[in-house]
Amino acid sequence: MKINRISLFSSEVFVFELPEFEDWKKLIKQIVLVENNKDVHGHDTSPLEKCNVMAKRTAWNSHQRYPVLNVLCEEIKKYLLSFIQKENYDMPDLFVQNCWINWYDKNNFSQPHDHGAALSVILFVDVEKTDAKLFFHSNNNLVLVKKEDAYNNFSNVRQIDAKDGSVIFFDGSLSHSVSANQTNKTRITVAINYDVDYKTNR
Repeated sequence: MKINRISLFSSEVFVFELPEFEDWKKLIKQIVLVENNKDVHGHDTSPLEKCNVMAKRTAWNSHQRYPVLNVLCEEIKKYLLSFIQKENYDMPDLFVQNCWINWYDKNNFSQPHDHGAALSVILFVDVEKTDAKLFFHSNNNLVLVKKEDAYNNFSNVRQIDAKDGSVIFFDGSLSHSVSANQTNKTRITVAINYDVDYKTNR
C-alpha cells in the first residue's frame, strides 16, 4: 500500500537591512541609557506587570512616549507596505498597535510567546556581541518524530541568526523565544506590532 504525503502549512520570516541604521542605533541606545539610569534622569516607563520577556523593557506604547520611536515605526512601515504591495498581500494599510525596547543583561531571556498581532517586527539593535539566540517554535507536539531525531531537543525549533541592523517581520501568531544571555554585554532589540487597517468594511 502506498502512503502519500500532503504538506499542510508553512511559515515564513522575512528580513531586510534597515537603512541609516547607525543613526537609529545611537538614538535607541540613548533611550536605554536614560531608562537604565532612572535615579539620575528621573524617567522610567518600564511596565510593572511581568510578561514572557525576562529582561528590561520600555512601555508598550513607547512610540507614543518617544517621538523617535514613532518615526522609526513609520519608517519601517514604508518598507513593509512596499513589500506587501509587491507581493500582493491583502493588507491595504498598517497602523502601529504597540512598540517597545527590550534589553537583555546577563542571564536575561525570553520565554516562548507570540504577539498575536497581524504583523510583528523585531529590529536587532545591538545583538552580535552577546550569545543570546532568537528561536521560532513550531506548534508540533512531537508525536511524529523520527528515531534519528529522538534525542534532538530542538527538532521543533528554528534558530534565526540575527545581525545588528536587521529587521525581521513575521506573522504575529508565531511563537518565539530568546535564550539566556550568558555574556556581560547587553542585547538590545526593538519590537513593533502592526495591525491591518482596512479602509472599508469587509
